[in-house]
Amino acid sequence: MLAPITKLLGYAGLLPFIGLSALIQFAEPPLDFWAANSLLLYGATIAAFVGALHWGPLLGPQSNRVTHNFWRDKGAWIWGVVPSLMAWGALHLAFSTGYFVIAGTLVLALIVDRQQFHHLIEDEGYLADFLKMRTVLTLVATASLIWAGLAIQQF
Repeated sequence: MLAPITKLLGYAGLLPFIGLSALIQFAEPPLDFWAANSLLLYGATIAAFVGALHWGPLLGPQSNRVTHNFWRDKGAWIWGVVPSLMAWGALHLAFSTGYFVIAGTLVLALIVDRQQFHHLIEDEGYLADFLKMRTVLTLVATASLIWAGLAIQQF
């Protein structure tokens, strides 16, 4: 079972997604532009964070031990930087396109987590709780980014 602080901070991390996407939709200039920029940067930060989640279980004195499990030995290390690179690329695109790229990155990261995290977390109950939270967080964050991207296209 996830620690209560993990859930509290995880779900609290949705507040900027929801609040900023609402400001983009309903606020007047220049607040809407500030919110648009802030949401793109926050989304990229979170995308980098979810990739780095794969490094966490591997860090420590045992990280140099070869397990002959591709994901533990190489895959998680490589994947850990992919979402941050995708998000960095999204920062160089128009806002609306960047939102969609980051939303896609978050969905892709969730798919990878659901397929690969069992190599990193052996406790089935903990893993199920983690993936349940990750799914909710991803769905809300992605919906907020898509809503913002669609709103920006109207300007």
